[in-house]
Amino acid sequence: MRQLPVAMSLLGLVLLAVSCSHKAKEKKLGKEDFPLIQKYSTGAGDVFYFRPKDGQFVLVERRKALAVAIAPEPTIEVFSFDERITVSRKMTGSDALENKILLENIGAQQALAVTQNGHTLAGGDANGEVKLWSLVDGSLELQSDRKGAIQKLAFSPNGTFLAIGLAPPASDPPETLWIYDVQSRGPRQSFGRNSVQALAWSSDSHWYAAGLDDGSVLVGEADSSIEPRRIAVSSSPVVALSFHPSGLFLASAHADKRILISKVPPGEPVFTFEPPLPPSPLFPRGIEQVTFDASGARMAVAYADGDMRIWATSALSVPNQ
Repeated sequence: MRQLPVAMSLLGLVLLAVSCSHKAKEKKLGKEDFPLIQKYSTGAGDVFYFRPKDGQFVLVERRKALAVAIAPEPTIEVFSFDERITVSRKMTGSDALENKILLENIGAQQALAVTQNGHTLAGGDANGEVKLWSLVDGSLELQSDRKGAIQKLAFSPNGTFLAIGLAPPASDPPETLWIYDVQSRGPRQSFGRNSVQALAWSSDSHWYAAGLDDGSVLVGEADSSIEPRRIAVSSSPVVALSFHPSGLFLASAHADKRILISKVPPGEPVFTFEPPLPPSPLFPRGIEQVTFDASGARMAVAYADGDMRIWATSALSVPNQ
């Protein structure tokens, strides 16, 4: 029995050593962990998408469109203009895209989203009206009215949910983040009071994120009725979001042209990408888009002024990060 205190002391030393070893592995990431691997100039406002079949980021010219939505496979590019929506599809037996008018005389759709399978298109206007159309024949499948202007739309990767981001009206602001169940054709959840300027889903459709004009991000679970966690990541408005494929990290791009990597769901900061050039008043959004590739090894960023950059982000896949 007299040996018990000694044994307990040894056990305590072992646990302490394990704890210290674990903390040592949690290396703080720095600039050297995220090297810039590519940069080039594009047209102001141009966007891009990641194409899984060949692992490339593909540039898409905006063509002065109000909004753009893309389904990578099959390749479908959708553009909204003042009174029409056009669709570019990959032609059979060719890599060329054929552009056709899908809808006319429908009013300006300032937000678009398309399901990953390319079957359904969502559009939203400044009057708070959201419509879902079939991309096969342009038929109307759903119409819903909200009280604020529609600013962003995003389908979950499995096509089950549609996230809707609104600008609050001048009086009696309603919830500005809505999660719609596409199958039941009705709202599932609604939250928030701030203007929603960016939306994103994790690759498994479990997490959703909404970027707000106060610089914070709402992160929630699609299958839960619990109010999403609010993460105060910055004081600069969020303009774009992207989940890391692991679902463990979220990239938030801000109007000050900084990109912050945070852990999901706690919101613990991981790294900040500083802007290559100072923000310009000519491009108040600062950044149009941020996207990880399918493996999470690269992150591409389209700056509003036409600068596009790709960083290596494989450091986020290291265990214990």
